[in-house]
Parts: sequence; structure tokens; C-alpha cells
Amino acid sequence: MAAKWTHNPISQKLGSPVAMSKPTAFAWEGDKTQHVVYVGTDGNIHELWFRKGGMNPQWQYGGALNVKSNAPTATGTPSGFTWESDKTQHIVYRGSDSEIHELWFKHGMMGKAEWTYGGALNKKVGAPSAAGDPFGYTWDDDHSMHVIYRGVDNNIHEVWFNKGMGGGDWKYGGPINHICGGPIAVGEPSGFSWEHDKTQHIIYRGQDNNVHELWFKHGMMGKAVWTYGGALSAKAGAPVAVSDPMGFAWEADKTQHVIYRGMDNQTHELWFNKGLMGKGEWKYGGAISANLGAPPADGMPWGFAWEHDHTMHIVYRGNDSNVHELWFNKGMTGGSWKYGAALNRMANAPVASSDPVGFAWEDDHSQHVVYRGQDNQIHELWFKK
Repeated sequence: MAAKWTHNPISQKLGSPVAMSKPTAFAWEGDKTQHVVYVGTDGNIHELWFRKGGMNPQWQYGGALNVKSNAPTATGTPSGFTWESDKTQHIVYRGSDSEIHELWFKHGMMGKAEWTYGGALNKKVGAPSAAGDPFGYTWDDDHSMHVIYRGVDNNIHEVWFNKGMGGGDWKYGGPINHICGGPIAVGEPSGFSWEHDKTQHIIYRGQDNNVHELWFKHGMMGKAVWTYGGALSAKAGAPVAVSDPMGFAWEADKTQHVIYRGMDNQTHELWFNKGLMGKGEWKYGGAISANLGAPPADGMPWGFAWEHDHTMHIVYRGNDSNVHELWFNKGMTGGSWKYGAALNRMANAPVASSDPVGFAWEDDHSQHVVYRGQDNQIHELWFKK
């Protein structure tokens, strides 16, 4: 029987509060769980989670996490991620006080666990307040986690944590773009690590509407600095951006990718392969949606790799409010992009009022797309071969 997309109205099933924000969603591979986090109309951070296995696996409502841990209320969209080497999960968000707050979770010795408030990270390290939502990610090769955000000065600021021998503490990486000569930002940055290359990358839209890159690699003697990678879209001959860009690595393909919505409302791709001699340059992958006859976009596209399936995927909200998918399988002959249709229509799910987010759950051999519907409920679309 052919695999198909399936719809699950998670928040409605569980009776959890309706959503005000776009959700964040991710898999915690080490815990065999998946998680969806969003800001409710009450300003609290709410969690929905699912554990694989057992006799009757089902979604659970984790409650208002900030209330449980005595943390402030939120504004905007939270960012959630796991730190696999530390066996923890983390949520960072902009509070109503414009500071960057952290909630984190780790299983205890006897199986007991609870969410902990990690404080206002930027205030801990003397960094500026936030003008936008933060974005968090881990760099497993470096045993570190990173939170980036646009400050009130419109520079890209970084706070980072390396556990080390003594437990570690948060550090301020500075206004990175200013340090390395990059322009100030418009909108929110995204960041990711490229484990194959032992590098980390930050992507953002500048005032010129080009897509700009900041990247970091440890040097031979331990010395390391952030480097400004330039205006990637201009370098590659690609159109300027109207949405925030989003970057990710495809480890199986040894490539990194950046996607964004252009002023033509098409979904555009930039990609990079280091090459045989260790050098490479950014290339323009084209207006993927236009090339495939897919609908124009309304909002910011989201991209991710499904390593088990040797594929990469882009999901976005179209101008028809449906959730559309573009996907790529390299195959024996190099591969090409394909249009996967309107996923919510395939699964008989409602249209979207927020941008979707997607992720692969490698342990479960599945992929998932989560969004806020026009009913302000959190909806999941999932696919398993």
C-alpha cells in the first residue's frame, strides 16, 4: 500500500489552549520523542509531545511550561531544539520584556524530570535586548549550543554555551555581523551547524534585501573568528529576498542550503558543495516553485533534510493558504526537485494561518509538518514509508 500524508489535529484532540504564534517543532532522537511548542493566546509557552513505543502511543499535553518553571510570558514565536550530546531539550523565546529567555529539560536519575527556567540569557552575559525572535541550534562536533537574535540595534547577537569540564556557563559572542563587517539585519536570522564541514552558519536578510552569511570554524591552533561570507544571493546571481531566509545542512549529500521567498513570491534556493579540492562557491538553484509549476508563496518557506530517506524538503504556505511541499531525491543520476502537492488537501486537513515548520524524525523513519490552522489549532501532517 502506498504511503500517504496523514492529518492529526493535535491541540484540539488534547484540549490544549489555542495558538497565537506559529509553532516550533522538532524530534528528540535520544528520547524517542517529538515535540511541538507554541505561544497560546494567554501568552504562555505550551507543549505537545509524543513518545514512540509502548502499547498505545499517543500525543500528550505538557502544560504551560513557563508557568511550571516560573518564567515570564512570551511574545512572538519560540524556537525549540534538542542537544543530543547533552541529552537535553531547550526552548528559547522573547519575553514580553524583550529579553531572551530559556527553558530546558533533562531526565533525572530516577526518571523524574521537570522543566527548568534558565533565566534571561542576554542579561546574564550583558547582551542587548531583542527586537526579534531568537533562533537556537546545537553544534554537536563542538559540544556547544547557540542562540542568535536581532537586537534592538539591528545587529545579529549570539549567546552560546559549552558544557566543558566544570559544567559551563553562557557566554556572549558579540554583535557578530558588526565584528566581521557584515551589514545590519532586517528580520530574523536562522542558524545551523554543518557537521561534515565542522562549521556553523548564520543566515539573515540585510537592509539591501540580499541574503547574507556569517560562518565560523575552529583554526589549527584553536584560534577561531566569525567570518562574513558576503551577500550570497548577489554572489550567486539570485533575486533579493522578501522573507527571512532559512538555512540547513544535508549531511548525506555533504551540502548546505538556503531557501527564501523572493519579491516574485517564488521559493528560491542557494546551495553550496565544498568540492573535491576543498573549495566551493554558492550556486543559485533557481526559483524552484516556478520551475515546477507550484503555487507562489505567502510567508517564509521552511527546509529540512530527511537523512534516512536521502531527501530534502521545503514546505511553505501558498497564496491559497494551503501547505505545499517541494522535495528532492538525489538518486543515481543527480536528482531533481519535485512538487509534492498541497499536503493538507491530500490529508483532508484545514488550510493554514501560519507558516508551517517541518522536520524529520530519523528514529521513526518519518517526516512531519506542523502549522497553525485558521481555527488557531495546531495541526500535524505526517508521512511514513
